[in-house]
Amino acid sequence: KMGGSSVSDDWEFIANEAQTLLMIGCIGEGKSATGNSILGRNAFQLRSCFGAVTRTCEIQRTRLEDGQILDVIDTPGFDFNAESGLVGNEIGRCIDLADDGVHAVLFVLSVRTSFSKEEQAAIQYFKKLFGTKISDYMIVVYTGGDKLEDDDSLNDHLDHSCPDDLKEVLKMCGNRQVFFDNKTEDPAKKAEQLRELLFHVNMVVQMAGGKPYTSELFEEVKMKLRNDSVEVNSLLGDLKQGVTELKEQLQRFSFVEQQRRITKMKSFSPATLIADVSFDFQQSLVRANLQILAESKMNSTMHSLEKQLEEERTARLGAESKIRELKDSLEKAQRETEELTVKHRSYSCYKCRRHVSFHDDIISTNFQSKKGKAFLFAHVRNVVVGTNEEKRLTTGLHTIADIYCVDCNEVLGWKYEKAVEPSQKYKEGKFILELCKIVKDNW
Repeated sequence: KMGGSSVSDDWEFIANEAQTLLMIGCIGEGKSATGNSILGRNAFQLRSCFGAVTRTCEIQRTRLEDGQILDVIDTPGFDFNAESGLVGNEIGRCIDLADDGVHAVLFVLSVRTSFSKEEQAAIQYFKKLFGTKISDYMIVVYTGGDKLEDDDSLNDHLDHSCPDDLKEVLKMCGNRQVFFDNKTEDPAKKAEQLRELLFHVNMVVQMAGGKPYTSELFEEVKMKLRNDSVEVNSLLGDLKQGVTELKEQLQRFSFVEQQRRITKMKSFSPATLIADVSFDFQQSLVRANLQILAESKMNSTMHSLEKQLEEERTARLGAESKIRELKDSLEKAQRETEELTVKHRSYSCYKCRRHVSFHDDIISTNFQSKKGKAFLFAHVRNVVVGTNEEKRLTTGLHTIADIYCVDCNEVLGWKYEKAVEPSQKYKEGKFILELCKIVKDNW
């Protein structure tokens, strides 16, 4: 959960552009109920028994009190006992429902059940369906909040029952996770869990450079999967053709043998019996040789398929390793660049010591926050800007937004987006950092 706000909670949000949220997961994890909680109404039909109600993709829209428009897409629950190809095609169709693409993917899990092999396999299936880039847009949403003890937080629950496979999923999606109680009637709790989800959505949008996951990206993934399967399908076709030819040969031998036996029965003699036995033995040898040939060809083809699949798997793992190395190199270069640029007196987050601004960027030191003295800065770095809200301060009505440390998510102050009073216009686009939230560096 994010840190407390620097200003009071009675803000009025400002409308933003529409954002599309795609919900995925296994059957019975609470996707439809979560969608209804986000929409603030019962738009998606809930399951009434052991089967899944959602069989096709469905999109619903809502406008929040702050004017923000949300498009929520519900998808069929993944079931390994069903035809996964049909489910996958239906889920893939959801990309076309989003006019501007998908801004965040909500992977819904229930805290009432352990992270099963089916859910782990579903993650791998969705990555194969959408491509590994889909993890950049993913947020884990836990449902079943009503089943936890009152004094048991999400972190406490995960500390006791988070399997290694789930930890890998959280690491893959940048540890973005939020907790939903879809049965609560408390308006404050509903608003808080939605606000926390939208914070993670905004983080995903900012980290993606404002570029949503679009149908073009999905088509690239589908094209690659089709190309990878062409050669496999060709080999399987050759195998089926070979088996068909062998069956036809066996049928021809069987027909010839039956005709010969009918002829022999008409002129039965001991010599004929000996010849018949000899012919039967020869036919048995032919069948045995054909069976050995068929098994050999099938084994050879299967071995070739297994070898090709293993080579493709090795190539994918190598590519993923290369991507991780490039990301690590980029992060290292960014850190080294920051260390080289911070040559003058500067300020850092008090909690994780991430650089946030220079002393030369201070405009005024005569500001006050709820927690004490604060400085007005022209520029800040390594922060995430939260949601715009209106607030009446001592100097008049302003539109402001909390700013968070990009590493530890600690609230460091706020940004002035708009000032109503002409005399306060100089603050627009500037930042407040509370002295209790920053420390001096390089002094």
